[in-house]
Amino acid sequence: MKKLFVSALLLGASVFGYAQLLNVASVEKVALPEGVSVNQATMSPDGSYVVISQNDAPGLHRLDFASKAVSKISDNGSSLGIQFSTDGKQVIYRESTIGSDKLRRTSLKSVNIATGKSTTLVKPTRNLQGFAVNNGTLMSVDKGTVSTKALGAAKVVVAPVASIDHGRLMVTVNGKTTNISPQGSEGQSYLWPSVSPDGTRVLYYLSGVGAFICNLDGSNPVSLGIVRAPQWYNNDVVVGMNDTDNGHVVLKSKIVAVKADGTMSQKLTEDSSMGMYPTVSKDGSKISYSTPAGDLNIINIK
Repeated sequence: MKKLFVSALLLGASVFGYAQLLNVASVEKVALPEGVSVNQATMSPDGSYVVISQNDAPGLHRLDFASKAVSKISDNGSSLGIQFSTDGKQVIYRESTIGSDKLRRTSLKSVNIATGKSTTLVKPTRNLQGFAVNNGTLMSVDKGTVSTKALGAAKVVVAPVASIDHGRLMVTVNGKTTNISPQGSEGQSYLWPSVSPDGTRVLYYLSGVGAFICNLDGSNPVSLGIVRAPQWYNNDVVVGMNDTDNGHVVLKSKIVAVKADGTMSQKLTEDSSMGMYPTVSKDGSKISYSTPAGDLNIINIK
């Protein structure tokens, strides 16, 4: 177990002094243990810990704010699209393996953060399009077919799932998966899809264009601008990163909040923060983000 310490950095009025979607109290820079460099971090539902991947070490680690400790939870897990059980006691993640046929397959696993016990939820497959956890139910989409599994003692509750199939935006509703790609499928690449908390809309990013929100059937796409790695804050607000690069490296990046109808945006950090890949606690009190330098920061929301 390694120690972690948190120091608060108060941002200036230039970030918080205008019309606001979110009321930011402070931004805290997490003083990481020596040798720990964060690639991406995912906030737990209650904001008590984050799951991180590191730049120079494989697997996933837990950073717990109460115990101020870092512990490994997986040797080979991916930070892409990490999900949690409703109570935050299980972390659901992807794990890739190479078979004897030299082909890569992806499985879904969960780990109990209290016991460290790992469970395979979806066996290795070549066709995992996406997955989501809603009301204690894991829903995974493989070749357009949705499978459900109750996590813990929860009953199965089926909800819409957004996924990607060969760059196309897919939505599964009532067991049926449909290609909804609002801007068309030919030559397009859709990224970072997710369904709104109320299950009525889809958030996605169209490569080279920007973030959008549309209805479950793909109708009425609303532009949010350049908001990469977008995340639902709630049904009315999306957070993400607005970055600029030169084709090789990121030159500047800030964390932004955007109203779901596209009419208002707010920067939560300055460009100089180099904020990337934000994630939100379920109660909305904390937003985590990483930086290219390997730093981890927490935005505290009033």
